Amino acid sequence: MGRIGRRTRFITPLLPVSLAALGLACESHRAAVLGVSTSPPYVDAARLAIEDELAAGAVPGFDTVMIPQAENLASPAIDAARRLVERAGLIAVIGHSNSAASLATAPIYNAHQVVQIAPTASATAYSQAGPYSFRLVPPDDEQGRFLAERIREILPDGGGLALVYVNDDYGRGLRASLRAVLDARRYAFVHELPQLESATDNEDAAYAADALGDAAPDLIVWLARGALLARFLGDIRERLPDVPILGADGLATGELERVPRAVMGDVRFVAYLDLDATEALRTFTRRYRERFGRDASGSAALTYDAVRLAIAGIRTGARTGPDLRAYLSALGRSSPAYLGIAGPIAFDDDGDVQRPYVLMRAGAEDGR
Repeated sequence: MGRIGRRTRFITPLLPVSLAALGLACESHRAAVLGVSTSPPYVDAARLAIEDELAAGAVPGFDTVMIPQAENLASPAIDAARRLVERAGLIAVIGHSNSAASLATAPIYNAHQVVQIAPTASATAYSQAGPYSFRLVPPDDEQGRFLAERIREILPDGGGLALVYVNDDYGRGLRASLRAVLDARRYAFVHELPQLESATDNEDAAYAADALGDAAPDLIVWLARGALLARFLGDIRERLPDVPILGADGLATGELERVPRAVMGDVRFVAYLDLDATEALRTFTRRYRERFGRDASGSAALTYDAVRLAIAGIRTGARTGPDLRAYLSALGRSSPAYLGIAGPIAFDDDGDVQRPYVLMRAGAEDGR
């Protein structure tokens, strides 16, 4: 595998990558290896980041391994992590696609002193995952407070809440964070509905809609991912056409784009980025759409930043996991914060960043 600065290649066990457009080939086995294992749309963002780094100049001693994964489950991520750490020279992995997968793989990377940069893992427990665990979003205890503030704005006089959460580390953590800060005297949880990501058929959607309809909430709080709401929303709107839905950041990944606006109703959700907020983000979304034929998400932008951040460390001379960990830990302290397209990046002692939230509206032209 070669040195970028001369020639290199992408190695993708699950999805072949054409190298003809880049004119790259394998030359040497001496390289610091960067792994990427996440959902295919975010792998595309990683490709764009690597192409931009190549265009900016040589990156000595650098190679990549990419493993796209379509599932949002922990077990495939663990399999990918075990394959990645077997690769000689691996110093960092960008991934995985969500909190459950990132938490499940963190012990593997920490045991092998491989830096993990999780672009969107928000589970509070990830702060304690280990010294090699970094992420580009704040933990869910902060998001819980943000959601509680938005609930108070939507229902200033109090009311009944139906809580739908995915039954994994992400959903359970957010549920606990929200309940810890919400005034139980003013806001009653009239129904709680744990869900699995595998809930896909019409029977699941009809059951959820009936349960929510019978509870007659003033607001549905959705602490599950967008794919699940996209499948269930039609049934929910038949029973509760006018009840607003407030979602966590799991709705910010683009799956709601295929839901007809006539069905959508009032759906708002937490996001880490407004992709129209800066010229850098607008340029990224335009280039991503032109390159891959679909709209980018905030998760794609954060994956792009994570890859370029890791390569920036390699550019400074990092050739081992401990080297890269030292580079990341110094950002905003003994060295300037890294300026990504999503804003400056610096980590606290737990490997977390400080990033403000924004509230977006699904189905609106500009998302607001």
